[in-house]
Amino acid sequence: MNFWVEWWPKKTKESNSHAQMREQLHWEEPEPEVISRRWFSTQQEAIHYAKGMYNKSEYNYRLKQDGHSK
Repeated sequence: MNFWVEWWPKKTKESNSHAQMREQLHWEEPEPEVISRRWFSTQQEAIHYAKGMYNKSEYNYRLKQDGHSK
């Protein structure tokens, strides 16, 4: 089975108020050209990498796997 992590920059909307409050965003599927990917041979490696992406708050990410087994 193959595992991969996809990540892309988060979109933020800020108002022009002095507090710079953020508007609540609704989920929008990212454009395919802005998605970066990295493949892994084990799920543990992919999870470890995804946790690192989670710590970088400027990115959205998702962990994916294909349906093929050996």
